[in-house]
Amino acid sequence: MSTRQASGFAQLPPEGGILRNDTVRKFELGTVISDTLGNSYRYVKAAEALAIGQCITATAKAAWDSTIVMDGDSAVGDLYIHVDTLATAMTVNQWRGYYVSQATAAGLGRGYKIKSHASAAIAGELDIFLEDAIQEIIADGVVVLIYNPYVVELVDADTEVIMGVCVGTIASGSYGFVQVGGHCPAVQEGHSTSAASVINEPLVPVAAVPGAVQGMAGSGETDVMEAAASPLRALQAVGANTTGYVEAFIQGLV
Repeated sequence: MSTRQASGFAQLPPEGGILRNDTVRKFELGTVISDTLGNSYRYVKAAEALAIGQCITATAKAAWDSTIVMDGDSAVGDLYIHVDTLATAMTVNQWRGYYVSQATAAGLGRGYKIKSHASAAIAGELDIFLEDAIQEIIADGVVVLIYNPYVVELVDADTEVIMGVCVGTIASGSYGFVQVGGHCPAVQEGHSTSAASVINEPLVPVAAVPGAVQGMAGSGETDVMEAAASPLRALQAVGANTTGYVEAFIQGLV
């Protein structure tokens, strides 16, 4: 992950600034920029349409970008893997900066960042070169996934972890910045059965309205655990069953 420290927004790219909606990736996914007020923003890819104030999370493993199959064993110390049976055609370095990982049982594979690769057609084969040497053997025929932790979607379950707040519109499949630190002037709030937001208390997801938040629903164990996973703190009190926006502070995501 790279980090860009900006003095205000004067050093941000002039075309679109922080409210980007890039159809073609302009930065490495995960790039973080900051302004002079201490607010931070991360460059992501939207797996679905995102709008101002909505909260986002990482996409599920099943939604990661491409499934491919190893063609031959890898060895510990290798800086590349050879694959075939591509489910998605690849242009040159299309997945640079993404990760590759085994799609086997949990815990049997680690993620390796992709340095470069050639182009290939569906069902073609190619070498994928890695930033770091392989630490465990990946066997012939094993399915591997190409993915990126900064391909995001709306928070749509109260058990999901909020990874950022949208500051503008990003179309499905496009790229842009989401806020990951500092003062959030607008976070989407509530629905018809939402809990009241209390100043300085955590905001947690609303399952019925993807991307929206509500206050802690009570003092039960479940509510405390949900709140512990939320980086958002309310900066104003909002009544129950209120829709609109709430000011918040987001922390701990950079």
